[in-house]
Amino acid sequence: MDVDSSPSPGDQDVEQPTRNIQNPSDEPGTHREGRWSSEFPSDKNAGAVFQKGLTTFERIRDEEILKPGEVLGPFESEEEWELAKWLIKNVGANQMEVFLKLPIVRERISAQYRTKSDLLGLVDSLPGGVKWDCEEITIQGDCVDNNGKPLTETLELWHRDPVEIMKELVGNPLFKDVMAYEPQRLFVDAEGENRVINEMWTADWWWNLQSRLPDGATIAPIILSSDKTQLSHFRGDKSAWPLYLTLGNISKSIRRQPSSHSTVLIGYIPVGKYDCYTDKAKQFARYRVFHYCVRLVLESLAKAGREGIKMVCSDGYERWMWPILAAYVADYPEQCLVACCMENRCPICKVGRDDRGTHCETPLRDKQETLDLLRRQDNNTHTPASSKLYQELGIRHIVPPFWADLPHCNIFEAFTPDLLHQLHKGVFKDHLVKWCTAIVGEKEIDARFRAMSDYPGLRHFKNGISSVSQWTGREHKEMERVFVGLLAGAVDNRVMKAVKSVVDFIYFASLHSHTSSTLCGLQHALDEFHAHKTVFIELEARYPEHFNIPKIHSMEHYRMLIELFGSADGFNSESPERLHIDYAKDAYRASNKKDYLIQMTVWLQRQENVDRWAVFLEWMKHGSLAPDQVIDTTCIQPEEDLPLDETEDIEHLQAQVTMTKHNYKVAVKHAPALQSVAACQIVTDQRAPQFIPALAKFLRTHGGSIVPQPFDTFGLYKWIKFCLPNIPEASRHKLNNMVRAIPPIPSMGQRQAQPAVIDPALVRTGEQNKYTDSTILQGLRVAQVRVIFRLPQIYGVQSVHPLAYVEWFTPFSSPDSTSGLYSISRSTRMHQPYAEIIEVTRLVRGCHLIPKFGRHIINTWTSVNVGDICDSFFVNPYIDIHTFCALNNRMLFLTQMNL
Repeated sequence: MDVDSSPSPGDQDVEQPTRNIQNPSDEPGTHREGRWSSEFPSDKNAGAVFQKGLTTFERIRDEEILKPGEVLGPFESEEEWELAKWLIKNVGANQMEVFLKLPIVRERISAQYRTKSDLLGLVDSLPGGVKWDCEEITIQGDCVDNNGKPLTETLELWHRDPVEIMKELVGNPLFKDVMAYEPQRLFVDAEGENRVINEMWTADWWWNLQSRLPDGATIAPIILSSDKTQLSHFRGDKSAWPLYLTLGNISKSIRRQPSSHSTVLIGYIPVGKYDCYTDKAKQFARYRVFHYCVRLVLESLAKAGREGIKMVCSDGYERWMWPILAAYVADYPEQCLVACCMENRCPICKVGRDDRGTHCETPLRDKQETLDLLRRQDNNTHTPASSKLYQELGIRHIVPPFWADLPHCNIFEAFTPDLLHQLHKGVFKDHLVKWCTAIVGEKEIDARFRAMSDYPGLRHFKNGISSVSQWTGREHKEMERVFVGLLAGAVDNRVMKAVKSVVDFIYFASLHSHTSSTLCGLQHALDEFHAHKTVFIELEARYPEHFNIPKIHSMEHYRMLIELFGSADGFNSESPERLHIDYAKDAYRASNKKDYLIQMTVWLQRQENVDRWAVFLEWMKHGSLAPDQVIDTTCIQPEEDLPLDETEDIEHLQAQVTMTKHNYKVAVKHAPALQSVAACQIVTDQRAPQFIPALAKFLRTHGGSIVPQPFDTFGLYKWIKFCLPNIPEASRHKLNNMVRAIPPIPSMGQRQAQPAVIDPALVRTGEQNKYTDSTILQGLRVAQVRVIFRLPQIYGVQSVHPLAYVEWFTPFSSPDSTSGLYSISRSTRMHQPYAEIIEVTRLVRGCHLIPKFGRHIINTWTSVNVGDICDSFFVNPYIDIHTFCALNNRMLFLTQMNL
């Protein structure tokens, strides 16, 4: 967004950019895209502009146009540049030399670089980013040599100036449309009672701090992240400790994309051997070195945060930027390291060592109090009361911590939610799944996962979960999608409520946008878990008999942190783990493994030079970035992104659906994928026994006179795709959804036969149902879509759209009071499936049905046959976050869609 402020306190003659959010002040809120917004009070001039200036690319452009020839830097032609870029990004140094010396390359490619050194010299001469510096740090240990002298070790701190990095990010025209410079508050309603929190600038931290800064200040929220990572896989102990920086001004959907280069490596914290220390002192030495090094790296940031600094922003206007450390993304051990507290304490609040399993409000740690206690410890001036408090808070003696002099920074509020380690891997996989397996039994859990019904993109654990040795965050999420329905009927009500509350909490915490309603839902889920958690101890599934678990305690702070900094998906620790590949592991592999840090920084500098120059040249060609350049703003979730084949002719159908007041886009192939399939084959292959009678009824209803016969042939489609209406809580953009009706594939050669794939869907019926009135399911019913076909012209009935043969399930009844799941079963007529032919425009979206396994699963059930053998199912609201918002939080969805 282009967000600007009132006229600046500086040059009033400067042409002001257009404001796109109005200040309602005393007037009712301004309605914009379904949201009412309120700007920060105008008298503070938040985000004020002072004068026009040159962005990063404009400065490079002005330097280049003074040189003769094309604007290609040191390269003589575009082809020469493209070859150089390909070599730098894809070929190692040794292979690069071999390639350039190949006779065919020397004879047919007239590039100015003939050797590796020539090429690297040209790349080094490109306008680069911020340069690397190295500081040697000598530490003296508590061990002595044979002469009684203390042993020492020299460490190397490689780092870059964070203020210069910030200038590069702020002034990069790449981010012009995805940056904000002032806080705002969003609301669902004009009365301002139901708040919206998503981006960092819509949350409380920015709003509260803005009032404490001078008029005309623009806050640049600094987000740091660090995570030690292993570099050598099979031998050796080579490690790196990268420190990353990004800005909260940049939209979170862009920040979490590695390809946007909006998160920048600013340093490698040294990973020493510390052999000059005794084993007892080594760990504390590492802690002190970490804080000392981060303090050095952030030295310029501390000064700029006290005085502010003028910078030209991506929109070409100069602002008075105040870089303030706002958030620190790290896993739990590193949070404790940063907070200077022991790992058996909370780095955020003062909860007691043995009280982390309780569900009660605890005061937050106080920065000034902690610093005072550290100074007393350092000066040996403790009183009995302060010494007791020092012990109770579990403070580590690190003086001074790197955050001691950072202005406007409260480090104890800066630790953002960690969805990956705290929830997906921690609370869910390491604890909840383990407890439930102890109750139900490993074999039973595995059998249920093996027999789980299919859904597009759903991971099938064909061997169960007990045999999985290496877990990823994706696999944790796949288990969460089915876990509530999988356990229904196998555990008692209290266990079911505890399981549902944890999964609900995870889904609420993962929302891309929050309202006051979703935050209440988050809190309610946490309350429910603590109300029923003791059942795991009573059933001897949890041992030892307490819940003094750091990751469970971390859930207590989620609501506060979301209200402070925005939705948790903008701070997930998955992002720095992904960045390790580019900034640590690939860089290490490009080195010769000796004195590797200096080689890694040189390699990274060259990679950045090439990436930066490529984007600059694209900007020069188009005056702005091309639509396909670097930033991907579609943000479609991988499990739901089922793209159409772009080479195929696609027919788009518009259907007005009662589920929302928005149009659904429905897409099927224009030409059927399978031609001339006989009706008798459809009945057999796709298990559609009522296909011919249902078609006959459809034809009679529409004035047809021909009776369909088993030998009649049809063109079949394999799937139908939906573009779901936008739900801000699920995604900023519309998501794709698919319903499949794929016939079985026979074996051929070494290819094994594959069974038919038949999906259920929500279908419009318009029927009244007291259990779904005034909910998102009003007028909807579930049906199995067994065949999607085009009606042949021979029948004499006009059908604009393809048709679908569906077999109905019973209408929705009251959801289960324990699991909250809707229960349905197959609908029959005269002991036959209740089937009907309908137009595909009545289909709303696919849904997932989980079989009712009961107390014990039937051994013959498999994922292939369970859909046909089982008669009763649960409608799964957890299959994706869009469905969760629509079904499990029905009233919220209705509010957002203005129904």
